[in-house]
Amino acid sequence: MSEGLRERKKVFLTHVDNDHNSGDQQLVGKRAASPRLFRILVVVPVLAIVALWIVTFNYFERVRVKNALNACSWETWEGWEGEQANTRPHRLAILADPQLVDDHTYPHLPKIIDKILRKLGDNYLHYNYKYLQSELQPDSTLFIGDLFDGGRDWDDQPWIEEFERFNRIFPQYAGHRSFRGLPGNHDIGFQNISVATRKRFAAHFGELNDFYVLGNHTFLQFDTISYSHEDPEVHTESREYVEAIKSAIDPLLPKIMLTHVPLFRDPKVETCGPGRESQKLFPLMRGVQYQTVIDYWVTDKLLHEFDPLIVFSGDDHDYCDMTHLDYDDQSKYLAREISCKTPSMTNGIRFPAYQLLSLNNPVLNEAGTNAFEKTYETKMCYLPTPYVNVKVYAFGYIATCILWWLLVFRSASGTQSVSPGASRKPADYISFSFQCIVILGFILYLLSLYVDM
Repeated sequence: MSEGLRERKKVFLTHVDNDHNSGDQQLVGKRAASPRLFRILVVVPVLAIVALWIVTFNYFERVRVKNALNACSWETWEGWEGEQANTRPHRLAILADPQLVDDHTYPHLPKIIDKILRKLGDNYLHYNYKYLQSELQPDSTLFIGDLFDGGRDWDDQPWIEEFERFNRIFPQYAGHRSFRGLPGNHDIGFQNISVATRKRFAAHFGELNDFYVLGNHTFLQFDTISYSHEDPEVHTESREYVEAIKSAIDPLLPKIMLTHVPLFRDPKVETCGPGRESQKLFPLMRGVQYQTVIDYWVTDKLLHEFDPLIVFSGDDHDYCDMTHLDYDDQSKYLAREISCKTPSMTNGIRFPAYQLLSLNNPVLNEAGTNAFEKTYETKMCYLPTPYVNVKVYAFGYIATCILWWLLVFRSASGTQSVSPGASRKPADYISFSFQCIVILGFILYLLSLYVDM
């Protein structure tokens, strides 16, 4: 072999060795870069997504509720002037028809859907009530009936379980008075009322008929459902109580009446003012275990004999601010009545609310009449719009799964030379579905940290 040929062979082999070494170095470099690439493409975005979920839950389960209630801050709407401005009023929150979701509410729904609705409803009621007490700090809270949905139909054991559930949702707070004894038709019935059912309700929630003084106003809590009943075993206690307290209450104090079912009215004449969701006239109806207004004779008797300053009722779930006329002389007004909105998200109302009441009656004049023209202010306090958070969570979950798909396969294309458009095996989709289930479990775990129901 000639000397020139040997030199050319040497040069060729040297180039081959260099190319081989260069390829090995590039492969090692890719392998070394893969963990860094994985951290950049997957770990960092995952941490960002987790942080975003935490921020989302904190806003919808904490901040949004606080903001809604702080928008009803007492000082922004009370408007007391003169001597009343120097006196701290007695502040109350009125809750009508929490009506806890139970087996009677949606009997035809699948159990899993029913359980989800029950959990959502309980959480909505609980957190709004919790922040009502911590943010607005009312001196007293009044519940005006329909605490349960199917309470009138339960045996003792399930009734006690629901009673305990109610107390978990609406716990008692130190320094805050709570009155829970006024029953609704879902608690004791209407046409068919059991004496035992009434006694059970009273034994656990307090007297069905009662009166008490708050902020120099006398509250008249009347079980008008039993009062209007035809059966003496049902109505005797209520009717005797109404007659007995006439001489017991202070005639100098303004009176505020509480009834679950609204008092009778002619909806064409005594119309609801602003704030009502429904555009229809207030309904006059009766059916199985309900009646939308108390009978006329009961209404006329209570309004004329007690002359209340204002009446608060529930039952309708929607808001109605109206004025009762004296049918003997329709130029005279008997009393204002407010049917309070329900605070529940499951009662067919788009915008649930509390009714706030501020009482300011510091002195009486020598003539024994009120020294001030107006001794109360009241406001409907809207709660966070229901289901907005649920829709956001559902959208966020879908978006999270889509991002996870992109992150996983982008990472694969960067480290395993798999093109983004390459066909996937069925096992890939099964694996992805399983991963989305794991993601859902993690999201629900994060949510559980914000839900103490």
